[in-house]
Amino acid sequence: MDRDSVRKIVNNYIDKNKLSNLEFARKAKINDRTVRRLLNSEESISDSNLKKLATACVQPKFAVVGFNSGKVYFRGEHHSDCTRWINEQVRTGNTLHTSRRTYLDMNEPMLIQRLPEAS
Repeated sequence: MDRDSVRKIVNNYIDKNKLSNLEFARKAKINDRTVRRLLNSEESISDSNLKKLATACVQPKFAVVGFNSGKVYFRGEHHSDCTRWINEQVRTGNTLHTSRRTYLDMNEPMLIQRLPEAS
């Protein structure tokens, strides 16, 4: 990930949501000094920190919602993220005869819905 592109993304996100550097650092779960170094200086920042900063700016666009209750179980940027989460909830049988069967440990049917842009 390129430092300048992450700087632009973070700067736009902070301006758009009217956040301080400290508030954004808390949201990104990263040190506020790292955010200041990204925005104000040319000191080096690790790739893992750049990735954390960039992912903190991503707004979820899809959600896995319970059909009966309407409870939101998972939010993701792409439809495939939600599908992947559902597939991770699957377990297989634990005996010889049921080892090929898969079981979904969910209490209700799931829907993947597109979230409104304002969320």
